[in-house]
Amino acid sequence: MVCILKMEKNMKKKIPATVMLFAMMLSFMGFEIINSLPTSDPSSADSRPQKKEAVDNGIGPIKELKVSPKIDKSLAEEGSAIFYSKCYLCHDVDQTKLAPPLRGVAKKLTPVFIMNYLLNTAEMQEKDPIIKNLLKEYSNVPKMPNQQLSKQQARAVLEFLRTIE
Repeated sequence: MVCILKMEKNMKKKIPATVMLFAMMLSFMGFEIINSLPTSDPSSADSRPQKKEAVDNGIGPIKELKVSPKIDKSLAEEGSAIFYSKCYLCHDVDQTKLAPPLRGVAKKLTPVFIMNYLLNTAEMQEKDPIIKNLLKEYSNVPKMPNQQLSKQQARAVLEFLRTIE
């Protein structure tokens, strides 16, 4: 018995720190595992901050733009007229002409990006990574010239591009 008591005394000195560390690690890991499990209620949102993907809105005067999910038909018609008078020489809707076809571009790029490219063409060609990559892909084509559009005209072209998704 004396031997067992001495052993218990020695274990009491060494085990508590090790056991405490192990218990803390298990509880922390358990907490992280539990937090990573999906909730039983799919409508409940995770309150922990989520990483957001960076959005390329281009470079230009437009910082924010509210676009209704519903197409403004009269604005789209105005944009169509501008597109066919200023853009169609190089851009088609479905086929590559001198420049890339534009069907679906309004789903691939943000409305702010499109507006900024229409309004600030030269600077975006020089600095924006998406446009720079397109220019490499279409290197045999002259750069898109500035079309001197007003914000209202650029917004109309954007609305037209939304109709050809």
